[in-house]
Amino acid sequence: MKISSSSMHISIGLFILIGLGCTAYLAMTLANTTFFSGDSYLVSAKFTAVNGLRPGSNVEISGVAVGKVADITLDQTLYQAVVTMQVQNAVGIPVDSVAAIKTSGLIGDKYVSITPGADDAMLETGGVIQDTQAALDIEEMISKYVFGSVEK
Repeated sequence: MKISSSSMHISIGLFILIGLGCTAYLAMTLANTTFFSGDSYLVSAKFTAVNGLRPGSNVEISGVAVGKVADITLDQTLYQAVVTMQVQNAVGIPVDSVAAIKTSGLIGDKYVSITPGADDAMLETGGVIQDTQAALDIEEMISKYVFGSVEK
């Protein structure tokens, strides 16, 4: 059975297009970005320190990833870090929730952990989590312990 030259070219072209599509999907997945972010909303929180947190870090509630850190900027009037988070639409965050920067493991990646409050009102797009806890700087604690400046 002989395959015509044009059908072979079409088959090879389709194979290459499928390969490029798979490569693009893999690259986007590994880079933690998406083209279609219509199924999420943005909320923000201000922290005194965000040591080690970066855009693309997880946002978790009860250990379940519910979003990503979209951006980190500096509020130049209060000199605090403003963390903008992209949260899934299916997840509601009560207005009295607490956002804290945590570390996965002893020296692992930083992420934002949200502890939901008890209020019935939910944050909407552009909402701000008022109660925050900054990142714990383990290096600073170790240096205080080593050099004896830890109060007993």
